[in-house]
Amino acid sequence: MNRHVAIWTAVLALGGAISFGCSSSDDSSPQNTGGSGGKAGAGGSVGHGGTSTGGSAGLANGGSSGGSVSTGGGGASNATGGSTSIGGQAGGENGGGNGGEAGANDGGALRARGALLVRSVALCGGCHTPSGGAELSGNPQFKNGTLPAPNLTPDKTGLGDWTDEQIMNAFRNGIDDGGRHLDAAMPYWLFHNMSDADAQAIVAFLRSLPPTSASVGEANPDATPVTPLAPTAFPASSLQATDADYAAAQQGKYLLSGVAQCVRCHSPSSAGLPAPSFFSGVAPTNGTQIFAPNITPDATGISGWTAANVATALKAGTNKAGTALCGSMPSGTKGYGGLSDADAHAIGVYLTTIPGVSNANAAPTLEPACP
Repeated sequence: MNRHVAIWTAVLALGGAISFGCSSSDDSSPQNTGGSGGKAGAGGSVGHGGTSTGGSAGLANGGSSGGSVSTGGGGASNATGGSTSIGGQAGGENGGGNGGEAGANDGGALRARGALLVRSVALCGGCHTPSGGAELSGNPQFKNGTLPAPNLTPDKTGLGDWTDEQIMNAFRNGIDDGGRHLDAAMPYWLFHNMSDADAQAIVAFLRSLPPTSASVGEANPDATPVTPLAPTAFPASSLQATDADYAAAQQGKYLLSGVAQCVRCHSPSSAGLPAPSFFSGVAPTNGTQIFAPNITPDATGISGWTAANVATALKAGTNKAGTALCGSMPSGTKGYGGLSDADAHAIGVYLTTIPGVSNANAAPTLEPACP
């Protein structure tokens, strides 16, 4: 749609390459569909209650599987399973109570995960929420007013007529609903690596937002696409599969290579994108006070920090010495404070077990005191 802004900026959720669909087609189920899977009819096997996260409608008579609804969908009503988008809560009229309830419960969990990703990991509101305005309703002043961050609420001026697939294609592949390439200010080059489950959770959360009418600007010209960062480009943890925190380290790498944008600020850049060596820090330039220190376990970085120290910096906004982090670091109440303990720990384990990179100009001890 020409009225949609051809850029998505985030800090999201919105949580791999997108080529799959999440909403379903009708299942043409017979009467009394829905419920917890339906009973086996003559010559048929038991209908199953779910296809993905969330209960789908089970066939009552002879169906081999449940009626397909998208993630988080509930039981279908009467004869037709229908199509519901991610996070749907439709309950069945006849026999659909159990399936509907299960779908609503699972859909609630999906939306909760999406809310956490959007608000506390990807930090989408940093770009898409206007000062004093409704959450994610668009920011016309983003990037010095030259490139607006669009409305992400389910209003017709936002994502109201976008499909789930189009939303995910935008934040993971950088292509909007009209087929235009988005500006790389929208970090699709990072979100491209987001898991299907997290991407679906983000869509479920966006669908649940109150619709807000807010046109933030016309679509921008088609931008030049950039190549996504490969997960293999990110440094590997030194932990072995037998180590107790190995799984946490892998989760931390996933979060920093596919959802959280730490690499964007804490790495040198080339043509506006992060460049090796990742996480080695960037000293202030051009008189700015923004300081992104070296967060690798080098003597010029966070050597001596534990995973718990990193988690505290993220969630409480204080460093190992107890000094408050300031500037543009979105820690504490500014964003990462909402991280789950498990995700904060995972990030800490990863950052403290990757190879150290020396960068004396970006040592954390050089960071200026908060004003």
